[in-house]
Amino acid sequence: MSSSVISLIGIFIALVIIIAGSMKNVSLIILSSVAAFIVAAMGGVGVLDGYGTYIGGVGGAIVSLFPIFLGGQLFGTFLEKTGLTESIAAAMIKKMGTKAIIIAVFSVSWILLFCGVNVFVIIFTVYPLACAFFKLADIPRSLIPACVLGAAVSMQCLPGTATTANVLPTEAFGVGAAAGPVIGIVCSLFLFVANCWYLNAQAKKAKKNGEHFVAKQGETFDIDLDKKGMPNPCLVLIPVGVVLVLLNGFRVQAYASLYIGAMVCMLMFWKRLGGLDGALKTLDKAAKGSMSVVSTAAIVGFGTIVTAVPGYELIQNGLVSASSGNPYIFAFLCVAVIAAVSGSATGGIKFVLNTFSDKLIAMGGNPAALSRVITVSSLTFDSLPHNSAIVLTLDYCGVTHKEGYKHLAVTTVLNTTIATLIAVVLATVGII
Repeated sequence: MSSSVISLIGIFIALVIIIAGSMKNVSLIILSSVAAFIVAAMGGVGVLDGYGTYIGGVGGAIVSLFPIFLGGQLFGTFLEKTGLTESIAAAMIKKMGTKAIIIAVFSVSWILLFCGVNVFVIIFTVYPLACAFFKLADIPRSLIPACVLGAAVSMQCLPGTATTANVLPTEAFGVGAAAGPVIGIVCSLFLFVANCWYLNAQAKKAKKNGEHFVAKQGETFDIDLDKKGMPNPCLVLIPVGVVLVLLNGFRVQAYASLYIGAMVCMLMFWKRLGGLDGALKTLDKAAKGSMSVVSTAAIVGFGTIVTAVPGYELIQNGLVSASSGNPYIFAFLCVAVIAAVSGSATGGIKFVLNTFSDKLIAMGGNPAALSRVITVSSLTFDSLPHNSAIVLTLDYCGVTHKEGYKHLAVTTVLNTTIATLIAVVLATVGII
């Protein structure tokens, strides 16, 4: 058996360990370290030398990813602490009423994501409102996670935003954050319509089958949509507008745009935050949240050691053959595979950009089109059952994988895969 084949077997064993461990909620930092040792040992590069390569990859990823992670946490945390997230959610639900509960919850989640609020914050903000209205309409709670995360994938396709999925590829290929507008807008609209249609259809089906909303023990839903003292939700347009103008109008780097947007938000709501003491506590919370970058960097580091062993060439040749030389199909396959293994859209994007960006251009890929295809591709198989956002959302909503993942599989895996194929077709025919 050749060294390349042995190395390839080592890579597959490592991938199985990462997936299996993730399903058991083992830390990706530990899993990727163990996987790196296995790949190095079976790849013939030496365990210690290989681990050094892995650590170098982790360090490089932290350097490049940390600013955008911190920026996103700062901006989202200040929006949360000012009460704007709750104010926006309450205003939207109140405006749309009880006749379109699914669309209302979906739209609230979409808008909060567009404003830069972290998906985990949105879950905590939207969940009590969603429960109150789902109970009123007697819609099973199993649809709530898909409402939130189904909105997330739709919004993250949108060009011009400061999301990690949008920023990383556009910066890597040297194009603006709004590059590939047609592909991005078409995919975002498709996912908005397709996911809303599916969730509405499932709600009607559940009623027909006699399913009901069931509250968790001790759960109450005393929601006050007219809560006094909340900020005007329209005020969010100021900090969000600052971020978007800096990012797209002045081509300021995404992390700097988010830093400035967070500062604007802090100054606007200085008294509401509680002055210096409250601002410092908010900064501390954002800083702690940004530490999640280490897990993502660990997966990127694993990708670094994979590229250093003989089995990598077999994988690359196999992906090229499977893509028939089409750079957009190649990008889709690469991102989707790594995102599936790691349960991380960012991990999939960063791995491919570090490993294949030059090759994708050499294959004839348009930088703007590649950026958009990579962004949409990252939202496909990252949402397998071991994904942290999937696990947290289901757990917080009191929904088991058996009850809720089937809806998440449609809204965040199946429909996003269809959206990616649409992106590949548009990019291939030159509609960018």
